Amino acid sequence: MTPSPEEYARVLQTGMVVLDANVLLNLYRYTADARDDLLAVLSALSDRLWAPHQVLTEFWRNRDRVLRDPRDTAKTAEELQNIRGQAVKAVQTWVNRVALEPAQASAVVEKLTAGFDKVLLYVDEFRDTAAIDAARDTNTDVVLSSLNSILHGRVGEPLDEKAHSSALVEAQRRLDEKIPPGYMDRKKDIAEGAGDYLVWEQSLREAEKRGADLLFVTGDAKEDWWRTEGGERRGPRVELVNELRDRAGVRLFMVRPAQLLKYARAVLSVTVREDSLQDADRVDAFLSEPEPDLLHGGWSQETLTYLLDRLSNEAPSQALVLVYAANQGGYVTRSQVYEIAGYPEERSLRGFTRPFNRIVQAMRDEGILPEQAVDLFWAVYNDDSPAFGVAAGFQIHENALPLFLSRIRERESSEGEDE
Repeated sequence: MTPSPEEYARVLQTGMVVLDANVLLNLYRYTADARDDLLAVLSALSDRLWAPHQVLTEFWRNRDRVLRDPRDTAKTAEELQNIRGQAVKAVQTWVNRVALEPAQASAVVEKLTAGFDKVLLYVDEFRDTAAIDAARDTNTDVVLSSLNSILHGRVGEPLDEKAHSSALVEAQRRLDEKIPPGYMDRKKDIAEGAGDYLVWEQSLREAEKRGADLLFVTGDAKEDWWRTEGGERRGPRVELVNELRDRAGVRLFMVRPAQLLKYARAVLSVTVREDSLQDADRVDAFLSEPEPDLLHGGWSQETLTYLLDRLSNEAPSQALVLVYAANQGGYVTRSQVYEIAGYPEERSLRGFTRPFNRIVQAMRDEGILPEQAVDLFWAVYNDDSPAFGVAAGFQIHENALPLFLSRIRERESSEGEDE
C-alpha cells in the first residue's frame, strides 16, 4: 500500500532518514540552486539524518568518476562525434550512388558537418570546467565542506571483520538467488557487487537500535529496490518491507531525491525552489534511463545451446529443471524441482541456481555472452514461499523464453523425422 502524504510527513519528523550514496553524488550533478536546497534540507533533518558507513565508502569510490563528467556533457559530445562520422559516411555513399558532381557533393557534406559543429558548440557551453576544477580540490569543494558539517556524528560504524565476512556471504547468496537488494549489481568482484546489501544490512542494524521507521532516500531506479506498477515506482520491494519489519519491528518508506525535496518543503519549513524540484527530477530521469533492449535479452540459440550443454555436464539437475520450466511457460515450482531432480524432502534448494550463475558469468567473462544480457533464470519469492528467504519456485526471463520454445520445437520435429 502506497503511504499517504501524512505518513511521509510523520517519518520525516520522527523517523530515521537514510541516504544512499547516489544522493550525495547527485549534489555534483545538480545546478547550484538545487544543490544548495538539498543541502539545506539535509541540515534541517538534524539527528534524524543518518548515512551507513558503506554509503561514504561508495561516495569516495565514485566521486572522481562523477566529477570527470557530472552531467555527461563530454559523453554526449563524443556520441555526437561518432554519429557525425556515421552520417558523413552514409551521405558519401549516397553521393556515389547518385553520381553527384564533386562541387555538389562537397556542399552536401559541408552542410551536414556544419550542423553537427553548431550543435557540438552548444553542448560544450554546458561544461562548467571552473566549478569542476574547484570540486576536484577537496579544500575548495563546496559539497564536501557542507557534508562534513551536516554528516558529523551521523555516519555509522563499519561492520566488524566477522560481521563483514558474513555479510559478503549473504550478499553472494542474494546475488545468486535474486533476493533484493543488490542482485541487479552483478559484479566480478563480490566486494563491489555487495555494496547495496551492505548499505541495507547496516541500515537494518541501525533501525534495530533506534526502533524508528526508516525513510530510505535513493536515486537508484533498479528493480531490486523498487516495487513497480505499470512501469512506475510505487514503493519499496515487499521483501524489503517484510525484512525490516521482522528485524526491527518498524516500517520502511522509500523516496527519490526530488520527492524528499517536495515533502521537506511542506514539512520542515525549508525553502525549496521550484527550479530545484525540476532539476532533481531531470537528474532522476537521466539516471533512470534504461539500457536499450537487446533481442531476446542478449541471448541467442548459440549461447543458449552452449549453456545447456555445459549445464548437462556440470549440473544435470539444473539443466532438466530449466527445460521443464520452459515447457510450461517459463516457471517451475519448488515441489516440481524436488520431483524432477529426485531430491529428498530434507534437502534445501539454497544455492540451486549457483551452478547456472557460475556458467553464465564465465560466458560473460569469455566474451561468449554480452555483459548486458539479462539474467536468464532466478529464484522467485512470493506468498507461496514456505518461509522468508525460501524460494517458491524458479523463473525464466520472458525475453529469452521464445528461444527455449523454438529449441524444443526443433528437437520435437527432429525426433519425429527420425521415427
